[in-house]
Formats: sequence, C-alpha cells, structure tokens
Amino acid sequence: MNKTISIKELSEVAQKELYIGYLWLSDQKSPQEYYNKSDVSNFLKKISDNTNPFIIEGNLYCKDAQKSYSIKYVDGKHIVVEYDLNNIPDDWANLKEKFIPNRLNASKIVFLQYWEPQEDEFCEGMEVLQPAALVFVGFEYESKIKEGK
Repeated sequence: MNKTISIKELSEVAQKELYIGYLWLSDQKSPQEYYNKSDVSNFLKKISDNTNPFIIEGNLYCKDAQKSYSIKYVDGKHIVVEYDLNNIPDDWANLKEKFIPNRLNASKIVFLQYWEPQEDEFCEGMEVLQPAALVFVGFEYESKIKEGK
C-alpha cells in the first residue's frame, strides 16, 4: 500500500476530529448520521472489536484533515481503511460519484472515484486508468445542507 491508502485499527481513527458521515450499528435498523459533530469521536472511544453493538459499516470524512475512513465489520473484526486526500498522487484522475442512499436522510451520498494509470499488456504496454479508490466525501441534500445538527 502507498501512503494514500492504509489499513488502520478502529482505535487509530483520529478521536479529536470533526466528522461528517454515518455509522451503522449492529443493533439498529438504519445508520446514524453525523454532521460535523464531535459525538462521533466520543462514540468511537467506546467501540472495539469485542464490543456489542459493533459497527457493521461506516464512512467518515474530516474536511479539515482531508481524511476519509471506510469501516466494515468482517469475521469479528473492524476493517478500517484510511484515505489521506493530501497524499493522492498527481497522476490519479478523479470523478465525483453520487449515489442515492437507501436508509439515510441525505438525498445523495458523495464519493470521489480515483483512477490510477497502470501499464496494460493488452494495450501494447500503454497506460490505462484502473480503479484505485472510492473515497467518501460527504452528503448532498435536496433542500438545505444540514450542518451543526
């Protein structure tokens, strides 16, 4: 892995940052959304791989630190992928992708899709773009953006 994408422990997610995003707990029917509130940091202090409820899935983004975290619970362990947007290589192309969520209040969930140039043996050794990362960067709302909620 490069310094842009790294695997972390849940305890390594920066506890003092302000995040937007969501966490879906194992005992809930829908995810809890966070809008730049510090209560996500307080919540993360209480969670570990051995606690119930656990985080089934989550995405958090800190605009100030330019870091995004993807959290999944797999085989009894939280897998946390940190994306450092400050260290994205200059040759990576990106597109903003918006998806309609099923159980969130947001009208769209927003990601940056990064593409990395790689040599392709089937294209005479020329570089082609390959998917490198899908990075959560926030929500979109049809009416007004919820901040400080």
